[in-house]
Amino acid sequence: MIGDVTFDTIHAGLNGLNLRKAAGEDAIANVETPGYIARTVSFEGQLDRAISTGAPMSAAPSTGYTTDSALPNGNNVRVEKELVGLTDTALRQQLLIAAANAKFRLLRTVIVGQ
Repeated sequence: MIGDVTFDTIHAGLNGLNLRKAAGEDAIANVETPGYIARTVSFEGQLDRAISTGAPMSAAPSTGYTTDSALPNGNNVRVEKELVGLTDTALRQQLLIAAANAKFRLLRTVIVGQ
């Protein structure tokens, strides 16, 4: 397929966002699970460094656990915080998909001439 730094950056960004989305969904699904600790996913710093080297796909997202205090059931899932995070992640995904679509439209224009 057609590949360049732009596509690789979009792909790597979507990979990180998909992991973040999964972590948020898992947290909400486990809101009543005693002892469950919500996860975090970080990738933007790694992606920025990988882009500067010209190899965005080498960016490796890292996961960790939130440091929020435990609730009475022993878990630390804050539903409101997770929903805000999921909304932010969805908006970022939409932005990257729009960027990919714009790139494909540009390629189509170059190939077809319209």
